Amino acid sequence: MLLPRSYPLRLVILLPFSLLLIAAATVFCVTSYHNSQNQALSMAHSFARELSLRISQYVSQLTQVMPAITEINSLELQNGNLSVEQPEQNTPWLLAQLRQHPQLSFVSIAYIDGRYIAAARPPDHAGKIEIASNIFNSQRVLEGFEPNATEHLGKMIGKIRGVYDPRQRPFMLCALAHPDTPCWGKVYRYLDSGNYGISLSRAVFNQHGEMLGVVAADIALNRLNEFMARLNMGFGGIAFLTESDGTLLASSNPQQIAAVDNAGQRYQLSHHPAALLQALPHVTEQKQPHRFEVNGLGYLLEVRDIRLGHQLTWQLMVLVPEQNIAAPMMQQLRASLIWTAILFGLMILVGVILARKIARPIEKLARLASQNNLPKLAAHQVESTRFVEVSYLEYGLTMLAKAQLNSIQMLEQQVHNRTLALQEANQRLTMLSQQDPLTGIANRRAFSDKFAVIWQQALQQQQPLSMILCDIDFFKAFNDNFGHQAGDAALIAVAQHLRQHVPSEALLARYGGEEFAVVLPNTTLADAVDLADMIRRSLFAKAIARDDVPCGVVTLSLGVGSCLPSASNTLQQLIKQADELLYVAKAAGRNQVQPVLTACALSDAVPV
Repeated sequence: MLLPRSYPLRLVILLPFSLLLIAAATVFCVTSYHNSQNQALSMAHSFARELSLRISQYVSQLTQVMPAITEINSLELQNGNLSVEQPEQNTPWLLAQLRQHPQLSFVSIAYIDGRYIAAARPPDHAGKIEIASNIFNSQRVLEGFEPNATEHLGKMIGKIRGVYDPRQRPFMLCALAHPDTPCWGKVYRYLDSGNYGISLSRAVFNQHGEMLGVVAADIALNRLNEFMARLNMGFGGIAFLTESDGTLLASSNPQQIAAVDNAGQRYQLSHHPAALLQALPHVTEQKQPHRFEVNGLGYLLEVRDIRLGHQLTWQLMVLVPEQNIAAPMMQQLRASLIWTAILFGLMILVGVILARKIARPIEKLARLASQNNLPKLAAHQVESTRFVEVSYLEYGLTMLAKAQLNSIQMLEQQVHNRTLALQEANQRLTMLSQQDPLTGIANRRAFSDKFAVIWQQALQQQQPLSMILCDIDFFKAFNDNFGHQAGDAALIAVAQHLRQHVPSEALLARYGGEEFAVVLPNTTLADAVDLADMIRRSLFAKAIARDDVPCGVVTLSLGVGSCLPSASNTLQQLIKQADELLYVAKAAGRNQVQPVLTACALSDAVPV
């Protein structure tokens, strides 16, 4: 029996629906606008901080070696290992330091009588190494020489006009003015180019307090310009580096923010032709990210001090235009709001249409749904309600929902079971792809992947990393004499022997053919050599027989490499080191470990 309708169903559906949509649209638009602005500013601040940190780390990395070089050279000059009387004898030492540190432009020694000698890397030709000195002519003219095969003076390649007196150069003036401590000289312009550089120098005295000279290390500022120009600034941002007095050192965009004028003179912020930089001196004291305006345009500014030690501090500034940050996001927001308004309008229109149509077909839909003949359908009791159509809809849709729920649960269970099966299959495939099918240890592919991870961990933790490359001696002859099945058995036996003797945290892999590799994290060269020799001796004692060699058993030759991972070396270099020592072990008679660090490493080696 149908109950009389007390309220118009169309009004009940349409009015709350429309009001809620309008309220939701308003809240969504306002919230999206504010969230987009805040997100844009937050992203810009994060971007500026990350960029300034990268530049700061790079500058510190470039300069951190300079105090160590000046300290070492000061001690060597004091101890007499670097000559005062014959400066030309010092060139191999200076050239070695310059080659070891590609960021440096000069490593030099200046003497109190005006003599000067240096290993030089011209700022305009970073790949070129030469010797610069003024001691080979009576006029004290600075001349350049190519290093010869012994790293001493070779052919002269050029000279700079005029007398070169290092005592008038900024690096030596600074050292003479501050004789008790290393000293950063003023930024100065190189004599033979338009580039600028800065030196860290130190005065050196003998045991009687007499000055022997000044040692210095120098870096060209165009190294900073080149690095900053390569950065992906994004959002139209600009980064530049200044001295503490506001004089520009380097810029990420020399075309827009030039560090020097047409005459090669460096700009100061307060006198820079760009109005944007002129406005900076009064805001740079604030170190936290903040905004300021120039000519009606807003900018975000990140300021970071870079402390290089010995009373030298540079200032890094990153500027990001607000309009470049907000414009893309606001454009997306406007498009989203337009589409949202269209969708809301369509939803209201659909609501109007549905409100008109629901009342008439709802009874038909309920009757169609009620034709379900499931047992529970007959037991269902519809509660009395003022909306008869809703009662019918509840009746039919409840049954439909239960049926659909059962179907969904069954499908989810099937999907879950199939997913587990696929995961197990993928795990098996992954294991097979990383395992050597013959020996059961890691293959070359797994070795490359895992070695790269171990290298990065050692680099981050600054722990030593060692590697053993070992090779079964005369394995080709073994295969030729005993057959490939016997050769496979020998490979399996050696692999099992290695697995039993290497630490659990080590990486063991078949490197190729009869060659195996062991990577040892946090292991020194001495410990790695001891382990390699223990593996060699224990395999020899195991006595895997072969009668085609004098010793009568299978033996190993092993090469051990070790390093402390850093930015200046690579895992390929470590592999090459171990491989070269493996060949040394073979050439020296096999059945041995190279390098030889202890007497026992060769004492019981039996030539094969």
